[in-house]
Amino acid sequence: MPRAGTTHQVSAFLAITDLSSSTVLTHVVTGERAAVEPELGRALRSLTGPAGFTEEELRDLTGSTDGVLLEFLTRRGFVVGAGADERAGIDSLFALAAPVSTPRDQSAGVMRGFGRQHYFQPRPLSTGLLDGRSGPLRKLTVLALGGCVTEFARDELVSQGLERGLDVRLVGAWPDSRGRLRTLVDKYRPDVTVLQLSIQPYLTELWDHGPLATEDERRERAERLRKVGRSWIDALAAATRDSGIGIVHNYGPGALSPYGRYGHRTGWGDRETVARLNADIDEALRPHDHLMLLDEERLVARYGARQLFDDLWFPFGHHGGTPDPERETPHQLPLLGASLAREYLDLHTAHTEQGRVKCVVVDLDNTLWPGVAAEDGFSWLDHDRTSTWIHLGLHQALALLKSRGFLLVTASKGTESQTMERWRHVRHPLLLTPDDFVLHAINWEPKSRNLARVADSLGLAHDAILFLDDNPVERHEVRRALPGVRIAEGPVHGFRERLLTDPLLDRPPAGHEAARRTESTRGMLKRRELGETLDERALAREVGARVSVRRAGPDDVARLEELLLRTTQYRTTQWRPAQHEIAELVRDGRVTVCHVTDRFADYGLVGGCVVVDGRVTCLVLSCRVIGLGVGPRLLAASVRELGPARERVRGSFEPSDRNTPAADVFERAGFRPDPDGPSDGGTEGAEHYVLHDPADLIGPEFTEEAHGPVGVS
Repeated sequence: MPRAGTTHQVSAFLAITDLSSSTVLTHVVTGERAAVEPELGRALRSLTGPAGFTEEELRDLTGSTDGVLLEFLTRRGFVVGAGADERAGIDSLFALAAPVSTPRDQSAGVMRGFGRQHYFQPRPLSTGLLDGRSGPLRKLTVLALGGCVTEFARDELVSQGLERGLDVRLVGAWPDSRGRLRTLVDKYRPDVTVLQLSIQPYLTELWDHGPLATEDERRERAERLRKVGRSWIDALAAATRDSGIGIVHNYGPGALSPYGRYGHRTGWGDRETVARLNADIDEALRPHDHLMLLDEERLVARYGARQLFDDLWFPFGHHGGTPDPERETPHQLPLLGASLAREYLDLHTAHTEQGRVKCVVVDLDNTLWPGVAAEDGFSWLDHDRTSTWIHLGLHQALALLKSRGFLLVTASKGTESQTMERWRHVRHPLLLTPDDFVLHAINWEPKSRNLARVADSLGLAHDAILFLDDNPVERHEVRRALPGVRIAEGPVHGFRERLLTDPLLDRPPAGHEAARRTESTRGMLKRRELGETLDERALAREVGARVSVRRAGPDDVARLEELLLRTTQYRTTQWRPAQHEIAELVRDGRVTVCHVTDRFADYGLVGGCVVVDGRVTCLVLSCRVIGLGVGPRLLAASVRELGPARERVRGSFEPSDRNTPAADVFERAGFRPDPDGPSDGGTEGAEHYVLHDPADLIGPEFTEEAHGPVGVS
């Protein structure tokens, strides 16, 4: 029995194995495994036994400074509560067997033992990764469907996950049918499901035997592989629609070509086959907003096929990670596993949009360009130098982010008039102009003070800003004063790669609204200056605001998704639907949208209202048109479109720490408080409203008189 005061004990099912440079912890029942530093293994071995231990004793033995280490060990079952009955419920862990089988439709009889051996390249887990964390680790379950390549990422996923505050659990399987894929997803409810079809049973027929076949045979085999891939992608899309995201590998080219230097004369050679299969995968993924691509071609281009795959030694279809030819046991060198883990986590980050950056603030002198513009001018553009191309590369990367809808701002020490005088008169096809930036903060004040003003002016949280500056002293000053701001470290020549690879700077293809976000934000700022001396109605008339409301169409779905997912200030509820749900509501005529212009800018499609079964499910409005009275007008026009069904329409406002601007939208549109609320009670803390009489609804003539024209189409 555990002694008094203890709360934990080492699992009776934990095996501790010492290797030359690490210790492997393995739960012999669940198969959970982690490679750790030998010191942690020795500590757990010393604590093993019925006496149990306290958290303080674990800290003393490991040098850990907080409770995240214990959380990590407990979640994996390596440590359990004192006196726990570990045998209870073990049978349920094996309710779903996942036998390995070779796909019958490709290479029956090949590699009968495929997938049964784990390739293991342990990366010792340092307790230092767990120290200094604020708050608990976020759990992330990854279900990897495929061959040994996905297994390569297991240990790197754990280590890289901890660096991001994630407790990553990887479950590996290969279902014997596409229907079983859904069973696996339903069982594990993964946050990420990886599908990797680049495995030997699928590739052998085409990659290994194709060069010895005729062109027609190669074309036929490629078509079979294409159909197999399509069916698995469709199955993945259906299974994961309500369970996280799906990630699909495409096909990466090898280091060698089986067709030699005359491959360009060979029909359906390796390059043509890879190109066509990958183009088909792109097409198959496009309709599914919850599916992402693991681009093996891009990994090969970045790291080199020699460094990732094994066709320099093994047959082409093996498609494993680069090994050490001197070692006979199955293994791989670390780069492929590390790069796959990074991509899996980056794709998840990009898709979930957690902590997304919205604005890039960049220093000018010695960052955006070499030297001091006010003194040196722009003669650097006349020279074919490494530094010239490095800075033009940074300009190009920033221009690409602007086209995706990110806001650009300058924050630089200097005299604004002198810098602008030089900058405005220079032209180069790759050089950004002052008008590409929504704000300029060029003065002699501390950078942190300027960044704080930028955040306030644009209504941004500090962690939505990425700061680029060549000077480590300036970076330190900002970090100390504004710890939430994201800061790019390292030399200037590394900034371009950061901008073009950071998942927080990735977005789906931009629509018209995103592409003109700089223009519309600049218009918002100019309008806000006027608003300091005018009330809402006078401001709307002064700027010539025009609002057009219409039913949403299929082309609006992507923009509606952006508004419903990202809008935080002007929204009535916290409902955030998936793209397929939005598409269904649009198809059923349940969604209206509004378009706003004034004399400063065309703001594009800036708002949406969803009404289902007589209830306003959610109304959202871009912050760029707050202050023009658009919200009540959109709500009134949307309800008016219901016709006779507009009687007794209801809605709710769910308050948050960000959405105060939308608090009065229902009352301003003619609704009245509804003390009874919805029959199901609704969200706790919500304020409920009802439209008792359609005559109470504000009419177009009132809104036009008060704010300017409103049209409904």
